[in-house]
Amino acid sequence: MSPWLPWPPYDGGRIRILETLRYLSRRHSVTLVTSLRRAEEIEHAPVLGDFCQNVITTVVSNGTGAVFSRLSRGVLSRRPLIQSFYYDTHLAWQVRDLTSRVAYDVIQVEFPFQTPYLNAVAPLSRAKKILTMHNIESLRFKRELQLSQWGKRRLVLLGNHIFFRAWEKKALRQFDGIITVSDLERTWVQRHAPHATVEVVPNGVDTEYFSPGCPVPPDSNPYIVFTGAMDYPPNVDAARWFCNEILPVLQRNIPQIGLKIVGKNPHPQVLELGKKKGVEVTGTVPDIRAYVAGSVALIVPLRSGGGTRLKILEAMAMERPVISTTVGAEGLEITPGSEILIADDAQQFVNHIQLLLRSPETAELIGKMGRLLVKQKYDWQICLGRLDRLYDAVLDSEAA
Repeated sequence: MSPWLPWPPYDGGRIRILETLRYLSRRHSVTLVTSLRRAEEIEHAPVLGDFCQNVITTVVSNGTGAVFSRLSRGVLSRRPLIQSFYYDTHLAWQVRDLTSRVAYDVIQVEFPFQTPYLNAVAPLSRAKKILTMHNIESLRFKRELQLSQWGKRRLVLLGNHIFFRAWEKKALRQFDGIITVSDLERTWVQRHAPHATVEVVPNGVDTEYFSPGCPVPPDSNPYIVFTGAMDYPPNVDAARWFCNEILPVLQRNIPQIGLKIVGKNPHPQVLELGKKKGVEVTGTVPDIRAYVAGSVALIVPLRSGGGTRLKILEAMAMERPVISTTVGAEGLEITPGSEILIADDAQQFVNHIQLLLRSPETAELIGKMGRLLVKQKYDWQICLGRLDRLYDAVLDSEAA
């Protein structure tokens, strides 16, 4: 069960779900159940036919009236707003119908806010239930809340933080197995769901697709790049913080340096940054590899969010240096100063970028160490192999 159709795979959640489907299809029969935000998204469903025996969809409207109705019901039920936003009664009915007719071995739910759909599973179903924790949502809300200003967004975050923290812990106990993306999340899950089987299945990267040698478009000036879904609040905050607090200091020392902000659906606050000297906001691009390949470095100035960032792994696979905050690199088994540079304030970012410009040899070494790391630990085939171990564990317990 996915909250979105994982195509096109333009953000971390969709990429992970697509790669999971691709991996599982090689040895399992997979049915994908997902919601659509727009009816025309159904045109992408045939692409998933290579990985899924069935693709079951329903349109969950993002219209103001429909969203207000779902959120209102959620508030009355004291449910987190994010959960109410994604819950649809018609999709729940489809879950009931499917599990009544087909004897599934495993029901895998992506993201804990989809847990209410378990209530729709047919009572006679013996399927083992597995949850993928892409991040700890309550921790993400807490971090965003600390950085947000008063307004509608802060009220939504406050509501999610209050309701979700207790609800998330309770939801975990409904699963036989839980997938986390790092040891940080595993420790948290084991504390709150001690009876569940927990397996770390890290985020990964396609090291053949993201590789050195990608053609680089000509660019007269050096630039750094920030990639991701630019309507995602932690990315919006990161872009604004870097442009307002860090880039001006950097440009005083290196006037010609630029920043390219690359990613879908730029928030109005991100579009506004494009008016600043040296800043280009691209929106959706057909291929981010050229932008990363031509950069001095990928920056990850995240101050909130959770999980592990695929953008870091993609840049490392392309042998590009990465400069990240501690929060941005959270959950990855990397060595600062070897495969990555860590910066938690403006001056550290400036110093690291200047180092890479002054010393191409250092930039090349960090890039090569990064690619070596992802090939050894973070190729998707290595990471997702742990799924079978989890399936065997929960299904063997049933047989026993």
